Amino acid sequence: MTVLSLSDILTLLAIIAVAMLIVLLYHLIFVSVSLKRISDRFEALSEDVEAIVLKPIGAIDYVIDWFLAAVEGMKKDKKHKHKEVEGK
Repeated sequence: MTVLSLSDILTLLAIIAVAMLIVLLYHLIFVSVSLKRISDRFEALSEDVEAIVLKPIGAIDYVIDWFLAAVEGMKKDKKHKHKEVEGK
C-alpha cells in the first residue's frame, strides 16, 4: 500500500481544479452564445412590437394632419369670402 504525500494530494487537487476550470469555460462559451441568440430574438421581437404599436399611431397622426389641413383650408376660405364681401 502506498502512502500519498501532501504534495501528491495538492497536485491531484490542482489537476482537478484545472479540469473543472476548463469545463466551466466550455460551458460559459455555450451560455454566452445562447445569450447572444436570445438577445437577437428579443431584439427582433421588440422591433415587431414597435412596428405593431407605431402603425396605428402613424395612421392617427396622418388623420390628424389631414383634419388640421382641412380646418385651415376652411379658415382661409372664410377669410377670402369675408374680404370679398367687404370689398364690394
